[in-house]
Amino acid sequence: MQISKVHLAGQNNLLNDFVNGKETISSFFGQNPLVKEEMEYRIKNVMERSYNRTGLVKALEEFHNKHEASNESIENVKKLLNKETFVVIGGQQAGLLTGPLYSIHKIISIIQLAKKYEREHNITVIPVFWIAGEDHDIDEINHVHTIENNIVKKQTFYQKTTYAHAASRTEIDKLEMRKWVEKIVKTFEETNYSKELLEELHLIIDKSTTYVDFFAKIIFKLFKYDGLVLIDADDPNVRKLESSLFEEMIQKQDIVRSVFKDTKSKLNKAGYQEALQISEQSIHLFYHSNEGRQLLELSESEEVFQTKNKNYQFSKAELIKIAQEQPELLSNNVVTRPVMQEYLFPTLAFVGGPGEIAYWAELKDIFNVFNLQMPPVFLRHMFTIFERNIVSAMEDFTLNIKDVLQTSIEDMKSEWVKGQVKLDYKAVFSQAKKSLEVLHKPLQDVTTEVTPNLKDFSKKNYVKIEEQILLLERKIDESIEKQHEEQLEKWNRIICSISPNGKPQERVLNIFYYLNKYGFDFVHELCSLEVSWDYEHQIVKI
Repeated sequence: MQISKVHLAGQNNLLNDFVNGKETISSFFGQNPLVKEEMEYRIKNVMERSYNRTGLVKALEEFHNKHEASNESIENVKKLLNKETFVVIGGQQAGLLTGPLYSIHKIISIIQLAKKYEREHNITVIPVFWIAGEDHDIDEINHVHTIENNIVKKQTFYQKTTYAHAASRTEIDKLEMRKWVEKIVKTFEETNYSKELLEELHLIIDKSTTYVDFFAKIIFKLFKYDGLVLIDADDPNVRKLESSLFEEMIQKQDIVRSVFKDTKSKLNKAGYQEALQISEQSIHLFYHSNEGRQLLELSESEEVFQTKNKNYQFSKAELIKIAQEQPELLSNNVVTRPVMQEYLFPTLAFVGGPGEIAYWAELKDIFNVFNLQMPPVFLRHMFTIFERNIVSAMEDFTLNIKDVLQTSIEDMKSEWVKGQVKLDYKAVFSQAKKSLEVLHKPLQDVTTEVTPNLKDFSKKNYVKIEEQILLLERKIDESIEKQHEEQLEKWNRIICSISPNGKPQERVLNIFYYLNKYGFDFVHELCSLEVSWDYEHQIVKI
């Protein structure tokens, strides 16, 4: 396994400016996570704050023991009792089989950044992954994508649920999950690791009750050597620790709404588009009922707080009582979750993806409302994995890595096909179709004039002739594809591996494709590579 890097243009202006450290956007963030002097200031700031380390460790220990975490992870949990222990943190939803590759990339980024800070500052830094267990959009996490015959297929795990329950509260049908996992593994090429892979997944399913259980056990398995600490945001033990801040968030909801609105306005004036489209009446907290999770909003009269569907209404005093006595009925939304995370953990840096960077730009002043500071924000590493057969296929077409990552491979394939044919037959057919339209129009007109009852027939006549032209074009396409079948198969392999469905590899493919091929240690090997710290794209060749 070899690693190198390549410079790719950012996805948008905000991300480009963030990576390049432009003042216009950096002013919306905290310290720079890659500047040693600024991180020393951050360390000092975290040291000056107090945390409920005992309560946090107790909650984490129970979670880690439940999921049979490695000794390395459990030891790291215990280290959090020490006031000179810090964390690097990031999170994601509990996707089935860990979801798209970017979740794995984010965890690797968290682990690598924690190690970097330990080396540079001679301190103890624990990698922490925040599972968004309270997330109720099961449709976002109930599937993976596989590749069959060079076609990308979405494989969804269907399970009936009455309400939009949180992932940590949604039980999985173990029998159906076993069948679904077997279906996924069958799409892979059979290897020396396939049997072990399936057996391990069956074992994990047997020990899992919810989506979060299934996710956590897999992550602990994949990162067993790396001391990764997991937290389920919807853990009732964690909710108890959050009680006082929930209360403060309710008390200060009007200030939060005002500050949030002002920051969005400043961001717009600086030339950036806002990332979060949230009602100005939202108090940025959810209420959990038997119907699932509902966002709380201030009523138009501003006298009560109510769920979006208006089925539940509370006075401020009633909502505060819930925060004090039943905090498990509340959860944060995208705006207040980062604040809660900062409240719970002695955080040196937050690791986020491109989308998170965009919306964190709107949150800095909200931290200040609660006498907290926004942590330094690090854009996670982005990897593309190049297997040996893919590199070999690329060499056949003299394709370089930067081109396949920045340019549409489908377009390159089309250009290659054109190059194999002496005549641009597509242009000839295109002209023929245009000419047919011109030639047939007078025939339709005269038919309508002379025999109006044959108007529809004349149109059908045009369609039939056009269909025959299209058929001939298709037959030529098929003949060319047959002549170059082997080469086109290589093109399709490259596309499915590097740019499946026209998207980056990390947003579609799943880690289990690689685990089946290279074994469970694949992730540890990936995590052990020396990444660059300049926001360049990481290229991994196997």
